[in-house]
Amino acid sequence: MQLSNDPDIAIAQEWASELEQWIRRHGLRGYDPFDVKQHPLLRAMQGRRLTRRASTALCDLFPTLIRRALRIAPTENPKAHALAALGRLRLFQVTGDSEFLDLARGHLQWLREHACPDQPGLCWGYPFAVRGKGVEIPAGMPVAVVGAIAGEAYLLAHEITDETDHLDAAQSIAKCFLDVLPQMPQSDGTCCFAYAPGDRRRVHNANLLVAELLARVHAVTGDTALAGPADAALQFTLSRQREDGSWPYGEYEAGEPFEEGLLRLVDHHHTGFVLRSLHRIYLLRREEPLRDALRKGFRYYQQKLFLPSGMPVNAYGRYPVDIHACAEAVLCCSVLSESIAGAKNQAIRTMRWTWYRLRRPDDGAPMYRAYPGYTVRIIFPRWGVAWMHRALAEYVYRFRA
Repeated sequence: MQLSNDPDIAIAQEWASELEQWIRRHGLRGYDPFDVKQHPLLRAMQGRRLTRRASTALCDLFPTLIRRALRIAPTENPKAHALAALGRLRLFQVTGDSEFLDLARGHLQWLREHACPDQPGLCWGYPFAVRGKGVEIPAGMPVAVVGAIAGEAYLLAHEITDETDHLDAAQSIAKCFLDVLPQMPQSDGTCCFAYAPGDRRRVHNANLLVAELLARVHAVTGDTALAGPADAALQFTLSRQREDGSWPYGEYEAGEPFEEGLLRLVDHHHTGFVLRSLHRIYLLRREEPLRDALRKGFRYYQQKLFLPSGMPVNAYGRYPVDIHACAEAVLCCSVLSESIAGAKNQAIRTMRWTWYRLRRPDDGAPMYRAYPGYTVRIIFPRWGVAWMHRALAEYVYRFRA
């Protein structure tokens, strides 16, 4: 693509081009931060705080060696294909180069061919199991977040091409959400969508991603069956925004069989997910309570989850700095710049910080984590490459001259 005269745009254009070439050379099959965590040896170390921290340190110090020793196989993740489709669709909009559109169509076709079998609509899971306290999600079980990101890609493809098969796919995902995901009614009249079948945790980013997709498909198709569940899920998360503007990862009540600490924490990238979904729903509805919640949430996000340098942090600590948080920071602030003053400058600061701290100089690949004085250099196609490619493409699309 032709480089901008604005250095803040040109750096992102060059980096997006590097990641585009990385994906073409290496594809999207590879290791993932969560693949090794389900090995029996690593699971046995999670029961105590000291051994849990030791397992994290070992995996960060020797990420490739550990996986090879434990015979962890590389996998291809549906979420990576959905993210790559979104990134390439944005690059098509920026450049007009039909090759990007063809590549995006290839990802969307891959998703159709690799959807979960024997389901009432299109849905996808992870290629590895997800386990935790009170949680057991087998490999291949439908996961809300994966379906929502795929739905976003199909909706953008429909917006660009007006091809009905893409809208049909988004409708199929919405139907699957209603038929497959548990809906958990609350005493206040709201309702929360589950992260996956059999998972009874109330997780805000997953719930709101489902609400966003249902609302967007309803806006395009007029399907009234989607409106009520979307609104009930939206109200669940809106009504649980904390006074300071934050949202915890999820909701916890005493006696539930889940990890209380995880559900109560406020982390960077899941906060970004919530804000992006709220923003998209706000653009559909233009309601004052939504606008106020969005502004309050972004104020907390910017003031508490970034350092002045642009480095993203979590509410519970600064390190390690994860590439996923960096990518979400660039993506979230780029998207919210449409409605919120200051979001663009935040996106620029974080993009520059990430370029300097976590970009591998020889090929532009995004490295996994930064600690003081140490960088975990492993490259994860889904967690790092696809998310950063998606974020940079959105950044360039939003801010190009």
